[in-house]
Amino acid sequence: MTVRTATTKDLPDVGELLAAAFHTDPVSVWLFPDDDRRRAVQPPFFRTFALLALESGGSISLREDGLAATVWFPSSDDDEDVMSLFDMLTDEEAKKFEHLSELMAEHHPDRGEHRHLQFIAVHPDHQRHGIGGDLLAHDLSALGDMPAYLEASSRLSIPLYQRHGFEHIGTPFDPDPDARMYPMWRAG
Repeated sequence: MTVRTATTKDLPDVGELLAAAFHTDPVSVWLFPDDDRRRAVQPPFFRTFALLALESGGSISLREDGLAATVWFPSSDDDEDVMSLFDMLTDEEAKKFEHLSELMAEHHPDRGEHRHLQFIAVHPDHQRHGIGGDLLAHDLSALGDMPAYLEASSRLSIPLYQRHGFEHIGTPFDPDPDARMYPMWRAG
């Protein structure tokens, strides 16, 4: 497996990969209930997240073959308003996204410096074959002693994270009963 750090030139591909990987994710379906709308808006939505990661000092790991990517943010107390960057959202979607963002901030642990795994994406045709786990192991090895945090957005992904040392912390939260998120922490 060859992995490289993505740059701004990779953002269109990263946005498309994340959109494909999260098309049926419960949180994505809650945020964008219409299938056609979700297919149209998620590439620029995720591309914006990827850009924010790079601009904030985070990183994106991308498999050279384009089958998987991770998007990491640094721990930060920066409360900069970024909602204006998500101008592809309708007013209703923006309200839902803002509510989700507030819930995530409220449940984010205050445990000192760490990295936040915002997304791990594997192309849908290649999921459940160990690709995501291999990429996650690569990234965690590169983090060394740095702790890591994530919110699992699907119960199906929890065992993957547990195999890599993440443990449940806090209480699961949800913007909607069908879109539950599970906070998880990995000590460095």
